[in-house]
Amino acid sequence: MTKHKVTPLMQQYFQIKKEHPDTMLLFQVGDFYELFFDDARTATAYLGIALTKRGKHLGEPVPLCGVPSHALDYYLVKLVKGGFRVALCQQLEAAQAGKVVKRGVTQVFTPGTLTDSQLLDDKSASYLLTFFPVNNAWGVIFSELMTAQLYATVIEAGDFRTLESEIARFNPDEIVLPNIKEGRALDGYFKKIGYCTAINHSVCDAVMSDAASVWMEKQFKKELVSTVRQSDAMMAALHSFYAYMDNTQASSLGQFTALQIYRPDDFLMLDGATQRNLELVKNCVDGGRGQTLLWAMDHAMTAMGSRMIKKWLVRPLVKPKAIEQRLDLVQFLMNEVTLRQRVQELLKDGGDGERVVGRIALQRAKRNDYLMLVNLLGALPAIKQFLNACPTPLAKLLVAKMGEFGPLVKLIASAINDDSAHEWLIKKGFDQQLDQLRELAHQSNEKILELERSEQEKTGIGSLKIRHNNAHGYYVEITKTHMKSAPDYYVRKQTLVGRERYMFDKLANLEVAISQAKRRVNEVEAQVYERIQKAVFEEVVDLRSSVHALAYLDALVGFARVAADNGYVRPVLNDKQSVTITAGRHPVVERMGQAPFVPNDTNLDAKETMWIITGPNMGGKSTYLRQVALISIMAQCGSFVPASSANLALIDRIFTRIGAGDNLAQGKSTFLIEMEETATICHQATKKSLVILDEVGRGTSTFDGLAIAQAVVEYLHEKVGAFCLFATHYHGLAELANTRQGMACYHLTSKRTDQGILFLHKIAPGAADGSFGIEVAKLAGLPGTVIERAQSLEAELSRDNNEGGQMAIIQALPVQKKSVQPDSKIVPAMRIAERLRAVDVDSLSARQALSLVWELCEKLQD
Repeated sequence: MTKHKVTPLMQQYFQIKKEHPDTMLLFQVGDFYELFFDDARTATAYLGIALTKRGKHLGEPVPLCGVPSHALDYYLVKLVKGGFRVALCQQLEAAQAGKVVKRGVTQVFTPGTLTDSQLLDDKSASYLLTFFPVNNAWGVIFSELMTAQLYATVIEAGDFRTLESEIARFNPDEIVLPNIKEGRALDGYFKKIGYCTAINHSVCDAVMSDAASVWMEKQFKKELVSTVRQSDAMMAALHSFYAYMDNTQASSLGQFTALQIYRPDDFLMLDGATQRNLELVKNCVDGGRGQTLLWAMDHAMTAMGSRMIKKWLVRPLVKPKAIEQRLDLVQFLMNEVTLRQRVQELLKDGGDGERVVGRIALQRAKRNDYLMLVNLLGALPAIKQFLNACPTPLAKLLVAKMGEFGPLVKLIASAINDDSAHEWLIKKGFDQQLDQLRELAHQSNEKILELERSEQEKTGIGSLKIRHNNAHGYYVEITKTHMKSAPDYYVRKQTLVGRERYMFDKLANLEVAISQAKRRVNEVEAQVYERIQKAVFEEVVDLRSSVHALAYLDALVGFARVAADNGYVRPVLNDKQSVTITAGRHPVVERMGQAPFVPNDTNLDAKETMWIITGPNMGGKSTYLRQVALISIMAQCGSFVPASSANLALIDRIFTRIGAGDNLAQGKSTFLIEMEETATICHQATKKSLVILDEVGRGTSTFDGLAIAQAVVEYLHEKVGAFCLFATHYHGLAELANTRQGMACYHLTSKRTDQGILFLHKIAPGAADGSFGIEVAKLAGLPGTVIERAQSLEAELSRDNNEGGQMAIIQALPVQKKSVQPDSKIVPAMRIAERLRAVDVDSLSARQALSLVWELCEKLQD
């Protein structure tokens, strides 16, 4: 039997791969990082690099691909962004002949635990979701490694709507499920909802291990630990988080000291559909931030301030005190123009303090991180002085969170060389011993020059040079023409074309001395640098608090600036359940500035909780609907709003059904998505909710759609009692306003001109005269013959009183009372009427007519 010999290098690879089986192992071999076997096949396909072979294993060639060290970051980004877990295995010592280099995994990269700036989006937080189902509850934890924040909540098992809403809020880069039956069963769900492609598993059970329990007790306050222990699901999720991080980022676990336990309804509820439809942080065109509410609102000076604004826009507040505190500080900053501008200037040069401190805490900081920290902390005293001039409670709270770092700033500034091109990391004059060793090393270099001049004189070879390279160290180099003049004590080291290289004892001894001097310099410099790192690390808790306060301030200063630049007003919050907006404007459309924006009023209260809104296509209905929702969100984020005045009730949830698009990947039609989103609204809306509905029922036949639309209107109005703006092309629904108390009819105005339809974009009482669909089609550029044919058909249909028929149906329907179910015969009757309209009576045979009668009788019986 043939034995297959495994090389020492591959033995080492197999051992390390065994310890990291679920990762793509980037294995350093000299100046390359190589992948083998299945990793190589996967990487070749994904990265577009060549697949080669090296040697054999079990008689088969070993698949291999590799990337050069200088391009590692580029390929690492691609792999991680593709959802892969990547283990970086590096050489831990210099190569020596005849010996396998010591190697080890220095870092595991996963999409939800990234720390390197080139792997992260500056304007977005990177979250890891840890999910664990236990009995009738789901434990959910969102973690952000760079800020060491943990957000924990419990959701009732089966409540997928709330779960998806929370996932939409945090938009995690990675999801970790337990490697148990219940966890694996949900793989398909998490992949289907499409928020995250990176789904991994932790190996643990619901019972917290002793190690995880010790960690929890050490890291968090007693009252938080007590709260966690009251929930088996939260305990299990925290255990799963610990197990996963211990496997991938063990050194980071000690950084997590902030645990926020929350309920989803502690914030204004915005489900995934609402966030998409309102384009809060992602647009519907390419998923980018352009032309979103975030794009219009983000005037922060730092990346951490931008991330704070993004976080607020998807987690608006519901407690009036917290909202008013933000509004008070925004108002102060808006009025104090000079102070606001000075604060922005100070923040501008501070860099991304949150991520700088994050890397310091993880002991992955580089020289530039410390220099940026000096800039930011250097501005802190002036910022605190400005805030002390502000009389608001929030300003005082922010000042209290900002520490005193004068000695630390002085230490870093005096120690770290701010010239990144300079080989010295530590400044001259900071450490006496280091300066002395550098001088000795410099003197050694001078001795090389002296030796070179001495050898030139001894040998009579004026072109003789003493050179150095990393491969061969120091050597004497002379040209071929002078070979005969080389003294006997020269030992040939290397022969090149036209040149010879030699070594001799005096140069060898000097090389050893220089090498020792440089090594000693590096050792002492590393010790000094470590001393600086330790001093900064000891301040990490206060540093985190300070940069968080600065990010918070930056976001509010940005709110003040956008308010001042665009003429926003401070909203008034009320507890009277009324939404009154005077001359409201859409913040995004207005900023785009393609034409002067037409402001509109809104007045939803006990007298009119629901508006049925009609009007032509392109008349501005969708813009108006979004505008009302966005103004409410902005107000509850603590921002001023685009209006001349706004008196707003606190909203607990905002629901939208605006626009539609097929989700073919999930096998769902436009109409099914429409009905699913409408069902969510009917199930979850409350009396304190704001519901925005646009064209419900349009995805099916006329009578089906009309029946569904009216039933939804009645349910939301009579059963739920939420604030509701309901835009529709079913103009017959406008008649409902005459039969329902608390319901009113409005329309977006337009007028006909000699050039066609003119959209006035102004909301006004009453129903619209028509949809003006043909006029819009003409504006869109349909061929003239098509327009003429459409006009002819419209006239014919009008003679058939089609629209009047829709009105008549609405008028004939019984008024739904709160305790009465709709007449079950109405919908079948409408379907029969629609079926009869489609029949060509003249072409029916006697048998076909009889068959039709039986079909209609069966429908009536149904």
